[in-house]
Amino acid sequence: MVIVAIAGGTGSGKTTLAKKIIDSYQNIKINYLSLDSYYKDFSQMSFTERSKINFDHPDSIDFDLFYQQINEYLTGSDIKTPTYSYKRHKRLKKKGNLRQGDLLIVDGILILLKKSIRDFFDLSIFLKVNSSERLKRRIRRDINERGRSKIEISDRFYNMIKPMHKKYVKPSENFADVVLGEDYDYELIKIKIDQLLNGNHK
Repeated sequence: MVIVAIAGGTGSGKTTLAKKIIDSYQNIKINYLSLDSYYKDFSQMSFTERSKINFDHPDSIDFDLFYQQINEYLTGSDIKTPTYSYKRHKRLKKKGNLRQGDLLIVDGILILLKKSIRDFFDLSIFLKVNSSERLKRRIRRDINERGRSKIEISDRFYNMIKPMHKKYVKPSENFADVVLGEDYDYELIKIKIDQLLNGNHK
């Protein structure tokens, strides 16, 4: 079992890279898990209250559950993972099913924050993209996928996302095995993953 972690700020291309990796390996069992699924359950609060939560602060994430489930996964268990609605800002009742496989891709803006969790990873990647480009991508995604307005997205970006990026996300770059800019060469990443899958660990 090889675990690859992808970190970076909002809109840095984490999901895009995860999809590239998944598409590159057709002959092995590969799974994907986002730390975003592990936002704490705020369903007891009203939607208005939930909308004010700073989801870019570490306190919004259930790291204990994430650690527990990855630990169980590595001992050979299939995992019932939480699912989260970004439109409603709440955890859903339905569960995901993380089956055993050969390669697990995990991503999240704060995936490299805690050493206990970093220790699970065979390869960690940080995507370094400037804030103006990340804001453009965030606006495009949140309008199309989450029904947000441009003003709402920009306000959240400057009031919550950017300060949290500076305080928590950017410093975690120092813990990554590989830091990639916008024009990275994917083949170099694939070579590293190939080596891990073939047993040549870092």
